[in-house]
Amino acid sequence: MNIKKTRTATIAALGLALTLSGCASGSVDGSAPAAAGSTSEGLTKVTYGIFPSNTVAAFQVAKDKGFFEKHGIDLQLVVGAGSSAAQLPALATGELDFMLASPVTALTAATQGLDVRIIEGVTQNDPKIVEDSTAVVVGASSNIKSARDLEGKKVSVNALGGIGEIGIREAVAKDGGDPKKVTFVQLSFPEVAAQIEAGQIDAGMAGSPFMQQVVSKGGRVVSDFIHDTGLGTNELVSISSGNLVQSDPDKVKRFTEAMKEALPFLVENNDLIRDAMPAALGTDPAAAKKAQLSLYSPDISKETIQLFADLLVKYGIVSTKPDVDKVIWKP
Repeated sequence: MNIKKTRTATIAALGLALTLSGCASGSVDGSAPAAAGSTSEGLTKVTYGIFPSNTVAAFQVAKDKGFFEKHGIDLQLVVGAGSSAAQLPALATGELDFMLASPVTALTAATQGLDVRIIEGVTQNDPKIVEDSTAVVVGASSNIKSARDLEGKKVSVNALGGIGEIGIREAVAKDGGDPKKVTFVQLSFPEVAAQIEAGQIDAGMAGSPFMQQVVSKGGRVVSDFIHDTGLGTNELVSISSGNLVQSDPDKVKRFTEAMKEALPFLVENNDLIRDAMPAALGTDPAAAKKAQLSLYSPDISKETIQLFADLLVKYGIVSTKPDVDKVIWKP
């Protein structure tokens, strides 16, 4: 398999968001998303784009427990492939109301002329646990020990120009290495274990439960780059279009209120998320029971979002510094 993809393709996806439409993949249960404007038992349909990670299972638990229905919402999870950037076209055209993303997705889109808003936090890195979110993993036979050793190596990230690239480069720099000498290729999390085993990459960015696929075969985490670079307070956020927050503020308010109630529940009920992972993600039940999960919080840290913006400029992902005040939604 040819795994190399260019950053040009990733940035092009942001440009295409201005003109293209369509959601990748389907709903989490395999059914087709309902037609625009349709409702279920008088509820308002809300479509939420999400990429494969344990957060899919977390949202499914929140939905099953009635947090969204309580606020008059029929939540439909639309699972895409790879990274959040692929679903930006659907957000721009209104086929998706909200989506899960790194702050990088919203900030980079803003520099491309797309009106995208960060409306709420979703996941935070747990500083006490290495395997709770995303990290860099290597195989059992690798001589890579730390972020500095990634210099001169081929490392996969789920999106070129995304949180993985800027975070790993910064982690390498902080560890005394040369971040310019890391070669990045793009792979989705489910592909990482096989590509490490095949020798196609030296190291890979992976999240739970896919990180555990590598560790279970003798591999290890060599860089907890989200934590080490200070990006963990808002690792993943919910984003929406400027059009939706202006045209339907009631929908945005009800969605964010539902999330404010659901996220603390998820923090206290991790076992329910683990139990949902086999059906939601196809995770082996035994592996799901051992999965380390992120913290969940609706809070947004402007300081952290600003750090994301600064690193995007520092590592040449964007040429214009994003306007953080404009990107963060204010109710």
